[in-house]
Amino acid sequence: MRLPLWSKLKLAPRLAILIVATAVAAKFLDETLQHVLPPSGFLVVNNEWLAKTATEAEHIADQTPAADRLAALAGSPLTQWLKFDILAEAPDFPQDDLPKLAREAKAAIVRALDRPPEDVLVRTEFFKEPEVKTNVVVMSDIPTFMDTEILMSRDSMVVGDLNIAIRLKDQSWLMISPTEAGLTPLTYFRNLISLILTFFIVAIFSIWMARSIVKPLSNLAAAAEKLGRERETTPIGGMKLPEFAAIADTFNEMQARLKKFVDERMQMLAAISHDLRTPLTRLRLYAESVPNKAQRAQILSDISDMETMVATSLAFMSDEIHREPYSAVDVASLVISQCDTFCDSGRKVTYKGPDHAQLTCRPVALRRAFSNLIDNGCKYGGEVCVSLTDKGSSLIIEIRDNGPGIPADQMERAFAPFQRLEASRNRETGGTGLGLTIARDVVLSHGGDIQLVNDATGFLVRVELPRPR
Repeated sequence: MRLPLWSKLKLAPRLAILIVATAVAAKFLDETLQHVLPPSGFLVVNNEWLAKTATEAEHIADQTPAADRLAALAGSPLTQWLKFDILAEAPDFPQDDLPKLAREAKAAIVRALDRPPEDVLVRTEFFKEPEVKTNVVVMSDIPTFMDTEILMSRDSMVVGDLNIAIRLKDQSWLMISPTEAGLTPLTYFRNLISLILTFFIVAIFSIWMARSIVKPLSNLAAAAEKLGRERETTPIGGMKLPEFAAIADTFNEMQARLKKFVDERMQMLAAISHDLRTPLTRLRLYAESVPNKAQRAQILSDISDMETMVATSLAFMSDEIHREPYSAVDVASLVISQCDTFCDSGRKVTYKGPDHAQLTCRPVALRRAFSNLIDNGCKYGGEVCVSLTDKGSSLIIEIRDNGPGIPADQMERAFAPFQRLEASRNRETGGTGLGLTIARDVVLSHGGDIQLVNDATGFLVRVELPRPR
C-alpha cells in the first residue's frame, strides 16, 4: 500500500523517519524480550545474614570428609541462594584495595568465624548493568538513597558479582558465590536473540532505504549510458523521491534537446548530401563531352569520389542501423561469409576461430562494420587475418593487417568523421574517412569496444562485443 504523504517526502525527512523508526523498533524489541525472557535478578542480602551463612557453610565443610563436602553442601538449604565449591589452593583475590562493601562483608565474616583476616578472601565486581550472572545487593544502612552515579561506583551496595573464599582446617578453600541455577541459559539466549533481531531490524530498514536510493540512480546511469550509445531517447519515469523525480525530468528534457539538436544537423547534412547528387549527375554528363581523354578520366574519377562520399555520408547519417531489431545471429558465420566475399573479389583475407558463435545483435549493422574494417585492412595492409575468440561473456574479433599502422597520437583522430591520416594511410588508397567512424558507431551501439593497436607484426583492430545479460 502506497502512502500519499510518504511519496511526497524528500530524502532528508525520509532518512530521519527511518532512523527514528529503527530506534523505536529496537527499543520495542528489547522491552518485549524483557517480558518474554526476563534478565537475571538481584540477590538481596545483608552482612549479618552473609556472615551467618558463611559460618554455617564453613562448619558443614569442616565436619565432613573431603570426598563428601560438595554433596553435604548441596543438601543444605543454603543452595537456594548460594553455590559452593572446594579449591585446593587460595584463589587470586587481591585484598589490598577492597571497595567499601567488600571490606564490610569481610569484617562481618571474620568476626563471625573468629578467624584471622588472611583466612577470609572477598572479591567483588563493579555493577554496570544487569548481566548474565546474578547481581548481588548487600544492604547495610536502611533506608538509603543511591543515584545512578553512586550505584555504579566502587562504594555502591549493588555489585555485579560477590565471591567469598574461606580457608578450611585442611588448608583447602571453600568458595561461596551467588547461585545462577535456571538463569544463565535463558539470559544468554535472550541476549543472543536481542542482538540478532536488532541487527536484523537495522539491516532490513537500511537495505530498504538503500535500495530506494540506489535503484533510481542505477536507472539514471543505465539511461545515460544508453544515451551515449544510441540516438533514441530513453525517458526515465517512476521516480518516487521528489529529488530524483526532478533529476529525471531534467534528464528527460536534456535528452529531448540533444536529440533535436543532433537530428536537425543530421537532417541538414543529409539534405546537402542528397541535393549534391543532381549537380554531380550533370557534371558527369558534361565530363563525357570533354575532348581530352586524360582530363575526362580525371574529372570522372573526382566525380566518382564525390558520389562515394555522398553515398557514405547518407548511410552514416541515416538512422537505419539503429532502428534495426536485435536478433540471435551466428557471428562466426557472419565473419566467415565476409572473409569469403573479399576472397572472391581477389583480396587476401584469412579467418581463424570457431565455426559458430551466437550473439544477440543487429546483423546488418555488424556486417557493415566488419566490412569496413576488413576493407580498410585490405587497402592499407594488403593481407588481412581475421580471428574470433569466444570468451563466454563476450566475443573478441581481431582484424590484423601487415600495413604501417597509425601513430599512437593519431588513433583517436582516426575515428573522427571525414578524417584522412596522411602519415601512412594516405589519400591514394581511396575512401571517404567514414569507415572507422561507422564501425565504432555500430560497435558502441552494441555496448562493445573497439581499439586500434600497433605491434611488431603490423596493425590490429580489436573489437569486443559483450553478450547481453
